[in-house]
Amino acid sequence: METSQTHTKCKPQIKTDRLSSLHESLLIVILSFLPSRYAVRTSVLSRRFQHLWKASPSVNLSFSKATFKESTSYVAMANSVLLSRQPSDPPLLRLHLFVPSQLPDDIPPEFISSLLAHAHSLGLRHLTLDGYGDHELILHSVFSVTSLQSLSLPINSCELIFPSEGTATTLTRLKSLSLDLNPVKSAQVERLLSELCCLEHLQLSIVAGMLTVSSSTVKKLELLIIITMDDPGSVLRLCMPSLEFLYLESRGTSQHLPHIHGDIPLLRKSVITLRNLRSNNVNAAIAQFLKFISHAEELSLDLKEHWFEDYPFDILLESGKEAPVFPNLKHLHARMCFHEHNFKAVISLLRQSPDLQSVKLVHKGML
Repeated sequence: METSQTHTKCKPQIKTDRLSSLHESLLIVILSFLPSRYAVRTSVLSRRFQHLWKASPSVNLSFSKATFKESTSYVAMANSVLLSRQPSDPPLLRLHLFVPSQLPDDIPPEFISSLLAHAHSLGLRHLTLDGYGDHELILHSVFSVTSLQSLSLPINSCELIFPSEGTATTLTRLKSLSLDLNPVKSAQVERLLSELCCLEHLQLSIVAGMLTVSSSTVKKLELLIIITMDDPGSVLRLCMPSLEFLYLESRGTSQHLPHIHGDIPLLRKSVITLRNLRSNNVNAAIAQFLKFISHAEELSLDLKEHWFEDYPFDILLESGKEAPVFPNLKHLHARMCFHEHNFKAVISLLRQSPDLQSVKLVHKGML
């Protein structure tokens, strides 16, 4: 007797176009995260996407060096996505430009300046300038965009970026500033910061030396110090009465860390990352810095000795001296090699922190 079996056919899967179901405003946000040359290509997807990229609040012309050599394509793209925009179009909030050290012959600095001037007329708020192009005309154009609220400017010639002596900066609305400075001219940095009356967030990448960073308005400071040579005389002075958050990182062979001092009475949180620490004078510099930030409520330490050095050695405290008192410290996070010297130093630090609520210790080996 044969048994009949019921064979069920697999139902074909229906492909759903979820992208088209998204609201137009959300699609525009997605397009704003793409480099402009890719956002423009979405115009071939459908009629709905044909002009959608034009409403993006961002223009990203961050071409690579190789692509930038195709100057005709770069100019065409700049004309299409930026220079063709009108004040009646959706506002331009963000502009990302790449400026190489050597511009092609058919892309003079005046063309880049014209992009900045047009972006200014559209109410540009956030500008990122990539590359290391020290083109004086371009950099002066940057400091003429009075509508800016944030500026990221990696350059390697401090003399060219600041307004001339006796001329006040026009960036009075700037709230966030990121500078990659090499070399550093302390007087020029001081003058610039003193004129940025609304600045709240400051990122600095500097080579170790003699520098004063002073601002009455900055609440968040991210500082990257490049140590390129054995210079025991490096001094960093921080005069920031409103500072609440400090991130400090050092790179290079840190045989002599800068002497850091100043006035930061409102500091609440500090994140410290130090690499390649050497035994010579490092513990004195770190101990002094811990005293400088001893009123913080949150402290994160990420410390690593140089693997060529005699091991182990104390990187936290000076020999024969006690740890600084942390009267307000509530949260401590420490990543380091907890050999005998460092373990004793951390125990001493914990004993000097009467208000401590949480501790996280992460051991990491030398390699």
